Amino acid sequence: MGLPDRVAIISDLHSNFEALKAVFDWIGKEKIDHVVCLGDIIGYNANPSEVTYLTYKRTNFSLKGNHERYVLGMEAKGVKEEKLEVIRWTQEQLSKQYIDWLAKLPDQHLYEERMLLVHGSPRDPDEYLLNNDSISKGFKHLKDNYPGVPLCFFGHSHFPMIIGNNKVESSFHETKTVSLVRDKTYMINPGSVGQPRDRCAKTSFGVMDLKKWEFTIVRLDYDHEATSQKIKDAGLDPSLALRLARGR
Repeated sequence: MGLPDRVAIISDLHSNFEALKAVFDWIGKEKIDHVVCLGDIIGYNANPSEVTYLTYKRTNFSLKGNHERYVLGMEAKGVKEEKLEVIRWTQEQLSKQYIDWLAKLPDQHLYEERMLLVHGSPRDPDEYLLNNDSISKGFKHLKDNYPGVPLCFFGHSHFPMIIGNNKVESSFHETKTVSLVRDKTYMINPGSVGQPRDRCAKTSFGVMDLKKWEFTIVRLDYDHEATSQKIKDAGLDPSLALRLARGR
């Protein structure tokens, strides 16, 4: 069947229903039919069941992130208490049907020999691509293991960035389209739908135009105050509510 001309890439939804609804509303208006998710569907915010359901219904493919592995029983080493509290709370919220679906999701996936989907990095689902060493090792891993695959999409850090052609672009507080060079390899993070951390409160995701060979980081306003109130109402750590307005 192959990939369509445009693919929406979402990641790090983190149980944020208001943000995800804004994203899917935009995707629907743009008539983009193909959506893939890079993982971390749950965690941090207070609508894990609703966000899991929407992801199941509205995406063509989804990965498992570290927050899914935590909820499924992986030891959360070095994780702060407020995050552990959300993990335990989320386990209580999700039905067996949702848990079973999350458990079946892969850690990475190669799409049509053109797009490698990972959560953390090409080398490790829990690695952050945030410094020169991890980035250079990521590109080497792609060259050695996925020769000829031009695109690797990753999440995990919550920072939107486009890395390739000897450049790192990471200033995306507004919607912005970047033209890519066709014979170069790129690693691209669409940012976080549910918990942006680049000091911008707007939800973040991306659209890959495979025909024009360009990537758009989309930033949208959403009702983060409603999301924050739900965190407080659920009795979760209030610092998780405060950070949404700050985008960090």
